[in-house]
Amino acid sequence: MQDSADDNGFRGFYEHLQPRAISVARRLLGDTALAEDIAAEAFARAYARWGKVRQHPNPDAWLLRVVGNLCIDYLRHEQRKPQAKPEQVRSDPSGDSAALRIDLTDAMQHLSGRQQEVIVLRYLIDLPEEEVASALGMSSGSVKTHLHRATTKLRKQMKNVTRQPAEELLENGMTDG
Repeated sequence: MQDSADDNGFRGFYEHLQPRAISVARRLLGDTALAEDIAAEAFARAYARWGKVRQHPNPDAWLLRVVGNLCIDYLRHEQRKPQAKPEQVRSDPSGDSAALRIDLTDAMQHLSGRQQEVIVLRYLIDLPEEEVASALGMSSGSVKTHLHRATTKLRKQMKNVTRQPAEELLENGMTDG
């Protein structure tokens, strides 16, 4: 006997999107096992709301947005934990991709919630601007405005940390792995 979610396409949705969900989480977190856990949590949430998710204009973008939000929540939680030796956080600002992820996450805390969502969907999940607009229920022009403002703020925040432009960090530094 098949589950009703299988009848409504959840199994196909899962099989199609699971590798990409793990890949997105791994880019954001730098840890495959943790990425698999985050992706599983996102799919559990999608399954619990499958009736609404399958009717969403872009279910793939919905799930990847949940993955991105769960990763950001995880990184925020980890940042609040006391560090044993904070002065040893990084040694080489130009070559440590894990440190760059941490620094970029720190810098993103200075963005508005909407700017964070736009950055995650556009640069970290790699959705085209039109799909970002659809996923967030806004116009493409608004997406471009939020991207511009967010990258300007990130550029200022990252200026003292690294010589790489914020856009380069988003497009290259977060896509390794």
